[in-house]
Amino acid sequence: MMHAISTDGLALARAPMMTLSDDGLIRLTVEALRTIPFIHLLSGLDEHNGSPPTFEGASLDPISGYTEWVSTTSPVITLGWDWWLDASAMPFIYTHVGEPRSNVMIEDAQHRDLGRRKTDATLETLISTLSWQAAVAEHIRSRYA
Repeated sequence: MMHAISTDGLALARAPMMTLSDDGLIRLTVEALRTIPFIHLLSGLDEHNGSPPTFEGASLDPISGYTEWVSTTSPVITLGWDWWLDASAMPFIYTHVGEPRSNVMIEDAQHRDLGRRKTDATLETLISTLSWQAAVAEHIRSRYA
């Protein structure tokens, strides 16, 4: 059961079985994580500092970036990941790449940490359920217009 908390006019929900540990991680079960809504906070483009290509003719430079999402709970869960844009596809396709970044540690029913690898795998599954591509595309268009 979620409980609403008002902070500066924003309604936050307090999810059961979430604890903020002294190490800054929020510990919760997979089941609890699945009930938590996330909203888009920020997305941006990576700056590429590589040297220009040495071949002639037109080419597509890789477009990549990052996105950050937050929960609507208290304490707030952060979730970020990198992406790249396949500009050769129509419509463009945003693809998640790399490991997620988060302040979450998944634990089992006995409150034992499952470790970074299992937590990251759980977060990867969560990311795959979010409709993040459209939110990122809109934010990138607006931010870099």
